[in-house]
Amino acid sequence: MREFMKKVFFVANSEWYLKNFRESTISEFIKYYDTYCAFPYEKKNNDLDDVVAKICTFSMNPHGKNPFREFFSLFTVFYCFLKNRPDLVFSFNPKTNIYSLICCFFLKIPCVVNVSGVGVASELRGVVGRVYDFLCSKLYKRAKFVFFQNNEDYENYIRRNIVEEDKSCVLPGSGVNLNRYKQSCRVGKTSNFLMASRLIRQKGVEEYISAAQVMVDSGRTCKFYLAGVEDESSRAIDKKLLSSSSKKGVIEFLGHVRDMPSLLDEMDCVVLPSYYPEGTPKILIEAAASGKIIITTNTPGCREVVENGINGFFVKPMSISELSNCISKVNSLDEDEALAMQNRSREIAEERYSEDYVIMKYLEIAERVLQRKH
Repeated sequence: MREFMKKVFFVANSEWYLKNFRESTISEFIKYYDTYCAFPYEKKNNDLDDVVAKICTFSMNPHGKNPFREFFSLFTVFYCFLKNRPDLVFSFNPKTNIYSLICCFFLKIPCVVNVSGVGVASELRGVVGRVYDFLCSKLYKRAKFVFFQNNEDYENYIRRNIVEEDKSCVLPGSGVNLNRYKQSCRVGKTSNFLMASRLIRQKGVEEYISAAQVMVDSGRTCKFYLAGVEDESSRAIDKKLLSSSSKKGVIEFLGHVRDMPSLLDEMDCVVLPSYYPEGTPKILIEAAASGKIIITTNTPGCREVVENGINGFFVKPMSISELSNCISKVNSLDEDEALAMQNRSREIAEERYSEDYVIMKYLEIAERVLQRKH
């Protein structure tokens, strides 16, 4: 009966993250475990309403650094775990990983963490940066298992003796549903380009808009779309830039898109000129599964999805000229060249990024850890 099921928590820094990156995994866990989703309380979101999991919220600002507020956040996570007493905790973001590991240590709960890119944590400096590095070096050793999303992060943590090889592995990002995202090839005189990401500078949004402006000014037959959730942090793209670019017809700003497969059906190429410390960007995996040409940077997490010149192109971070040149290349491809690149993208998704493998690994680790717990 359900009341005797083991209790498993999925912890992240937002409801949006769990919906967009872990919905399929959570849905599979519901079949076997009493499954909870835990995230910071937000008034505006109901993203997980269609996921039949229990909800537990706590107080946390993912970007906050005030020590008093952070101590309060840690306490609310501790209370959430203490009240519900999970048998296993999965965590997915730098701050929730640290807080979950601390709470699980004191409550003697097994914790499995995912290094989904080191994100803003890698940019911490001074006392805060040193404290974060110290906590990582001590706490990650206490994790029952650590998943990574790219080889560079994995090798760095192994080299620094933060994790052990037999208690960690690299996963293909969060994977992609290959049945939901299917290859689609457009036929038309206008090339459609899409960038979909968090609207922060480090994702290369400003460079994308500038490159789009170059192409529009040159008279190329291209259309540029930008999708994403507006950010409220100090890294956020200026809303005036989004507004003015849209009004001038340089880009079409789509905001948050819920039906990404349908949007990708209308695109020829996906662009992500990121210089952010990525895990493996989900939009690139979705683009590959949809058979799209990809333009991105040759940086950890991004480079794994692209074979340069075969299914996409690499650009130098923050280089508007390289980005506009690659966009021009894609726009100039003949039909056979474009189709060959699109076919290779789909092959890469099928070879490396099926979410079935990711779900299987999570279930495998859950079974291993819970069998050992007495």
